[in-house]
Amino acid sequence: MTHPNQPAPSTLDLASLADVISEIADLDAFREAAGTSLAVASDYWRAPMESSHLSPRMKELVLLAMHASATSLNVDAAERHIKRAREAGATAGEILDVLITIVALANHALYFSVPILQDELKRRGDDAGMAEFDPAFEEAKQAFIESRGFWNSDREAIARLMPEYYKALDAVSTESWNNGKLSTKEREFVCIGIDCTVTHNYEPGLRRHIRNALDLGATRGEILEIFQLSGLLGLESYILGAKALFGR
Repeated sequence: MTHPNQPAPSTLDLASLADVISEIADLDAFREAAGTSLAVASDYWRAPMESSHLSPRMKELVLLAMHASATSLNVDAAERHIKRAREAGATAGEILDVLITIVALANHALYFSVPILQDELKRRGDDAGMAEFDPAFEEAKQAFIESRGFWNSDREAIARLMPEYYKALDAVSTESWNNGKLSTKEREFVCIGIDCTVTHNYEPGLRRHIRNALDLGATRGEILEIFQLSGLLGLESYILGAKALFGR
């Protein structure tokens, strides 16, 4: 019996789109209906999946992050890539590291919305909540910098207006960086992945995490491969069509 924290032996061709479809649909019926589009889609899938800059395990963890992030939240794909990550050698702890790392992505929206609230409050002459930071804030800020290697000034408004929420946000934002199973460079790859997708495209974070990854020894090829993996999100409707039309 395989221990729940150990990867299962690999039986899948992770670069085969046909294998993905065969898990959820009658592949022969789909192939007949799809005509030449299946071969084209398969080549598109295979290009980044067979490229050798990232390990199969790392590719699956990045794809999991992309599909499980708040801006995508594709349940079927997230479950698929958890299974495939295990097939590729990832442990349960590494998978959970990815999933806790991407939680704070949802708060990127606050960098847009909180300043709007501040502006509207100022228009009304309401400066409530704009007092000086609690003295403990600077200590928390320094701890964040030591853990994450950067500081985003947009976080200061969140801390000023919602100190208790910010405390919880700070904790969840640093948890995997302090206690996770992935290497720091691998976690930077995860963050590049969620910040470069068509469903998010968060430039400040993308620049920061690319810079951090390069500082940690990442190569151009590894980062370009992450970008290619983000393109595979475009195939999800095609895969969904296979399930809806010919699902088992």
